[in-house]
Amino acid sequence: MKKRGKIFDPARLQKKRRNRIILLSFLAVLIGVRIALPFIIKNQLVKAINKVEGYHCTLEDVDLHLFRGAMILKEFDLRMTSNEVEKPFVYCKNADISVEWKQIFNGAIVSEIILDDLRLYFSDSKDEDKKQEGGVSWVQPIIDFIPLKINRFEINGGMIEFENLTSAPPVNLKMTDLYLLAENLTNSQDDKKALPSKLKITSKVLNKGDLTLKGDLNILKELPDMDLNLDIQNVDLTELNAFTTAYANFDFERGDFAVAAEFAMLNGETKGYLKPILNDVKVLSFKHDKPALNTLWQAVVGLTFNVTKNFPKDRTGTKVPISGRYDQPDIDVWQTVVNILRNAIIKAYDPEIDGTISLGSVGKDEADQTFWDKLKDVFTTDKQEKAERKERRKNR
Repeated sequence: MKKRGKIFDPARLQKKRRNRIILLSFLAVLIGVRIALPFIIKNQLVKAINKVEGYHCTLEDVDLHLFRGAMILKEFDLRMTSNEVEKPFVYCKNADISVEWKQIFNGAIVSEIILDDLRLYFSDSKDEDKKQEGGVSWVQPIIDFIPLKINRFEINGGMIEFENLTSAPPVNLKMTDLYLLAENLTNSQDDKKALPSKLKITSKVLNKGDLTLKGDLNILKELPDMDLNLDIQNVDLTELNAFTTAYANFDFERGDFAVAAEFAMLNGETKGYLKPILNDVKVLSFKHDKPALNTLWQAVVGLTFNVTKNFPKDRTGTKVPISGRYDQPDIDVWQTVVNILRNAIIKAYDPEIDGTISLGSVGKDEADQTFWDKLKDVFTTDKQEKAERKERRKNR
């Protein structure tokens, strides 16, 4: 039988129909899997995290963007089951986990994670049920769900909060506008540098302070090498009054706080320093409503600040040298005390990074330098004289 000039073949027509049915069935399965996959991932991820002892999480939704290889976790909420704290230990509005496409041009298939509105909440109390000091064991189940190694990690608009609602007065401290960027964590760019990864963190401290931490790392080592600089400026000490009153029984009438620090670690050996600086500080304020012992204690604290203060700049400060193994760091107490006197008598420390610590300086302390040499260095402001003494020590 013919149809429109062609031989009608029932077997061929049936085969075409069967192929269409198979294709449509396959497409239906793909669509069904695509619709069901976010729910499967969500349920399996929540189940895996909830298996970690001491934690319980909820997840509002999971979005998949297959065209860019992305998975987005929405409204992630993690709470500790060992306390009765109302606020979650971790909250994240959006966690975008995707392929880092630009690294494909470097021959690497790796992932990046971008967290928006990440909040960490810690609390303290005499009541154990009101304490919250979580760990990071809950992170591993999430990492297990990521098929590629993490090469880039970013946090936008984060916050870290500490509270003690049962102290007198109640304490609330915050770091806000937290931004963190860690790049080249897998050395996908095949960088030959000793420290191929980069880290930068910025944040507001309380309301007025600014924090910046930046440097380089080798995160691929089991014990990472690193070279980091920390700079904290313009922290209003009066904003710490609830904390200092609750934990140290004194408060500030005025003043600001700054910190400059450098830290390097190579194969577990460390070297660095910490410079805490306090400007225009006043602790004691005689008030009739304060107990006599509290007023006396504030007087002692205030006197300590005045004795160690550099009066021309109205600044109290010191430089704390740190060295030794990472698990047993050595803090040079005597040098710290001498540096307090140097700040008060000779020259006030500036809240700035010195630029004296690097990866190459680790383990190269002035081993042959006597205490008196160090003392001379501290009380000498002539840089040329210091350099000459350092050169003489090298040639010994």
